[in-house]
Amino acid sequence: MFSNEFIQEVKDKNDITDVISGYVGLKRSGRISKGLCPFHSEKTPSFTVYSDTASFYCFGCQTGGDVIGFIRKIENLDYAEAIKFLANRAGIPVVEDGRNDGLSQMRLRIREQNREAGRFFYRALYSPAGRQALDYFHSRGLTDETIRRFGLGWSPESWDGLSRHLGGLGYRKEEILAADLGYTSRNGGIIDRFRNRVMFPIIDLQGNVIAFGGRRFTDDIKGGKYVNTGDTLIYKKTNHLFAMNFAKNEKSGELILCEGYMDVIALHQAGFRNAVAALGTAVTQQQARLMAKYVKRVVLSQDGDEAGQRSIARSIPIMKEAGLDVRVLEITGAKDPDEFIKKYGPERFKRLLEGCANDIEYSIMRIEQQYDIGTDDGRLHYLQEVCDFLSSLGTLEQEVYSARIADKLKIEKSAVLSQTQASARRKRFQEQRQQFREMAQSTAGVGNRVNPERSAHLKGAIAEEAFLRLLLTHPELVAKAAGKIRPEEFVTEFDRRVYQQMLAITDEGEEVSVTMLAQQFSEGETAEIVRIVNSGEGRGTDDFDRLIEVIREESARPTPRDAARLSADELLKQMKRLKQKKS
Repeated sequence: MFSNEFIQEVKDKNDITDVISGYVGLKRSGRISKGLCPFHSEKTPSFTVYSDTASFYCFGCQTGGDVIGFIRKIENLDYAEAIKFLANRAGIPVVEDGRNDGLSQMRLRIREQNREAGRFFYRALYSPAGRQALDYFHSRGLTDETIRRFGLGWSPESWDGLSRHLGGLGYRKEEILAADLGYTSRNGGIIDRFRNRVMFPIIDLQGNVIAFGGRRFTDDIKGGKYVNTGDTLIYKKTNHLFAMNFAKNEKSGELILCEGYMDVIALHQAGFRNAVAALGTAVTQQQARLMAKYVKRVVLSQDGDEAGQRSIARSIPIMKEAGLDVRVLEITGAKDPDEFIKKYGPERFKRLLEGCANDIEYSIMRIEQQYDIGTDDGRLHYLQEVCDFLSSLGTLEQEVYSARIADKLKIEKSAVLSQTQASARRKRFQEQRQQFREMAQSTAGVGNRVNPERSAHLKGAIAEEAFLRLLLTHPELVAKAAGKIRPEEFVTEFDRRVYQQMLAITDEGEEVSVTMLAQQFSEGETAEIVRIVNSGEGRGTDDFDRLIEVIREESARPTPRDAARLSADELLKQMKRLKQKKS
């Protein structure tokens, strides 16, 4: 769809470190920048961005690629859409070639279906059959104006009411399934995903309905409390926030992050239109970055039960990593914001917001609640745990809160700081050991699913990787390599394929690069290529002939299976030839 020249221009005008820093908090160190991986959960940064090779790699989950690959994965786009995304970011005009993009067309059809489904649910809510669902919303204190503003609705109890409606509008079975508005029955028909539930449309920042949440509104309705749209081509719950389409326009400078739909809607109706909800139990890195685009501060308002408190504990470090100032709302006298406002009114809730604790004060308070600091044993355990917590903070914060804790426990501040610093040293040692373990496993090829032959032919594989790295950093050598060594002489099948593709790219008059190779390999294979190009020390061109020699030596070396098939004389001759060659 796009020329190689256009793709290269898009890459050149989208510095990979700048692009990724919009999603990941990076700390620069020389030619690399490191941060917490956005593709898996981790506490120790193993996600690395290499500015000189314009690539990224995570040693924790073995994900890697170029800037296009990163945008594909983080934004859930296909290859062409990722290029368009980056072109628009850089202000490069995108000229379409008129080809029908199947995925783009399907995304459009899913958006259209969701819009029609939202209308269908809203009409059903105000129909005679939806009276009980409407009464439920009214009993929760919602006005008809609020119901209309949020597009709330009701899904009829019939098995295929929505599916038949969408079919009548021209949507095919596979399109309804792709939108997750239905699923296939045993006889091959379609059953509606949502049946007899009050409906909450999830709307993106552009105002498109992208998914739904369906809630049981009476105890006699079968199934779980919630039924939600699964991931589709236009929706991934970790990337979105309920009501962010409204909250992003508020000028308060902060967001209130609630636990559920009804809390958010009740707060909006009470005048707090900066309320949003994560579409899961705890905030994700993507959601935190989304919030950080619009505000500096987020108030966490979760239920007071243990699940809610665990959610807060998981959310705080993720939100701080995104650069957000975090506050925690303590609700007393009610189980959630909805109930509190009904009992005490909006003005008192506003005062509650103004007095909420910061994340450090909240965490210290939670630790204190676990121990009886009136006893020596309780004081000792409290001190150990709170110092372990302080060890993860900055120096200034450690100074301030060490003084507070020392005053509370009636001990010297130096004792608190000493314990805190000892805990920090232990953590640094553990982090360094974990990083070393991951690097060692990666270097040795342990668990390498892309190139499983690597660990069995480590010397040959290392030489092949050094050779491929040399060619990627000096593309002008590929033509020379073609006359020196054949792909068949490579020891491992994966490295052989990469070399073959390098030769093919060069034969077509193009320059070898990670981007060119990424178009021919899977995500996992591209990640392995990125690991190869960024691992080890940079090779000089003087190593060219020596690396070829090592690859040939290892290729000629008999494997255990080969040796088992050889006679004693043949094996002796083979070993003698290798010894002579080596000497």
